[in-house]
Amino acid sequence: MTTPIQAATIAALSSDRCCWKEPTFDAGFPHSRRYMRAWRKVIRTKARGIQDLRCKARLVLLNAEDPNSMEASLARDVLAMIGGRHG
Repeated sequence: MTTPIQAATIAALSSDRCCWKEPTFDAGFPHSRRYMRAWRKVIRTKARGIQDLRCKARLVLLNAEDPNSMEASLARDVLAMIGGRHG
């Protein structure tokens, strides 16, 4: 079963990939808007389990400006919590 956070994360990652494949900024703009809608949905939704936390951590790491920030460190810790097992 896919939770709302997982669905929004999949949409965000997909639109991010599509955005970078476009040849111009204007062509990638609709993908960027789709990414931001999914990002806001993930932010507003409360995590229900470890899989939701992992999805949020993936998006935090994708947007982390400083890889040594506290947020990035916590995101890496959350992703390492279950040691690569799929939940």
